[in-house]
Amino acid sequence: MKKTLIALAVAGAAVATGVNAGELYNQDGTSLTMKGRVEGILALRDGEASDESRTRLGFLGKQEINDNLYGVGYFEGQFTSNDNGDNDTEDSTSTFTDRYTYAGLGGTYGEVTYGKQDGVFTPLSDFTDILSYHGDSAVNKLDALDRIDNQLKYAGSFDALSVYAEYRFADRVENAGTYNNNDQDAYGLSAIYSLSDIGLDFGLGYGEQNDDGQWVATVAYTLNDLYLSALYSHIDYDAAGRDNYDGYEFVASYTVDKTKLIASYNYGETSDTAVDNLALEVAYYFQPNFRSYVSYNFNMLDQGDTYESLSTGSTTTVSDADEQDELVVGLRYDF
Repeated sequence: MKKTLIALAVAGAAVATGVNAGELYNQDGTSLTMKGRVEGILALRDGEASDESRTRLGFLGKQEINDNLYGVGYFEGQFTSNDNGDNDTEDSTSTFTDRYTYAGLGGTYGEVTYGKQDGVFTPLSDFTDILSYHGDSAVNKLDALDRIDNQLKYAGSFDALSVYAEYRFADRVENAGTYNNNDQDAYGLSAIYSLSDIGLDFGLGYGEQNDDGQWVATVAYTLNDLYLSALYSHIDYDAAGRDNYDGYEFVASYTVDKTKLIASYNYGETSDTAVDNLALEVAYYFQPNFRSYVSYNFNMLDQGDTYESLSTGSTTTVSDADEQDELVVGLRYDF
């Protein structure tokens, strides 16, 4: 609750003082900027409606130390407003999520940061994660290679090459008066190379968590208003008897004036098909920072299908609710 009040207070101060949009303060090498979004989202499954509206607020602070070194800190929170008709009572289901909290040092050769932040696979999955709501369901990133806390990360860009490296520490656990950990340490490496002259981008990454190893490879092609991208994900599970995983994501988008058309196909399998869906979206940009969109997700799994759970490895059966398609209508304002 305190974080909520602080975020709203800072946002209010920016409006009251007439600061330019995004920049709250900039003086003597110290800067503070704000970004975020507000979305009204109506989601329909099997004819039933759910309010999936959300608000995100992010604050980036930067302090110049000398000509070659600066300090940086970032915080972002998300607020959801699905009260299920509780009319703003104390037991409503509105939630606050700490999406990012990290700080670090940066300079000529990149940034080193620690805290809750994106793992090294996020820049790769961003190739295909371009829909407003659906999509990006087959990459199945290991937990420690996704957005997670207790992570030390390096990110650097060198002309056409961007590189990322992370080490995720195992979490300390107190047990019977002594300290040990939960064995959730991990590491990962990834890189993206851009051939901007011909519109091609390539990405490749590898990481391990608890002896489970994952590869992710991705490619994208841009030609004027056309964008095409594909991603492949492979996980070798260490657990005895657990089947390995292969996931595929394909995305195509085309922009006509202020309208963007997007199609995304996601497929993933272990011993059986675990992910199989096609998402179609039409987005209309009234302005670059304000859009409306309609997205429909065709779920091609059938009730009664069984597959190995991607998170636990146990057998999962598709329920009637699981097999339903979903229609989403949204309005989004970015600032």
